[in-house]
Amino acid sequence: MIIGCGIDITEVDRIKKNLDNERFIHKIYSKNEEEYLKERKFNAQTAAGMFAAKEAVSKCLGTGFSNFGPCHIEILKDEKGKPYVKLTENALKRAQELKITNIQISISHTSQLATAYCVAESLQEVGGLRFL
Repeated sequence: MIIGCGIDITEVDRIKKNLDNERFIHKIYSKNEEEYLKERKFNAQTAAGMFAAKEAVSKCLGTGFSNFGPCHIEILKDEKGKPYVKLTENALKRAQELKITNIQISISHTSQLATAYCVAESLQEVGGLRFL
């Protein structure tokens, strides 16, 4: 069952201007994300895509960034490069309140814009059958 959806679009240049600001990096990105960005030489399109994804997930949770920050929504990659979401602290608590069991995320970008879309799902049981 779909619990929520979120979408965001971010200007790459807006993020690029802040990538040399250590305070910005620590506020927005988790340690795992910082390591990934470091491997990617702080590519502005990558960073903007991750930022857009965080915004989309915060909308999916129905709260925006109230009671938790962007660094509590991690945008990570699996072994094949597919993005996935890991929530921590109050972002995780909010997802648990909503009984969210999975968040699907899609990220895309051009040289100027990055966009992300997410869908939050809950596992539901009906007559002993389990549905997403």
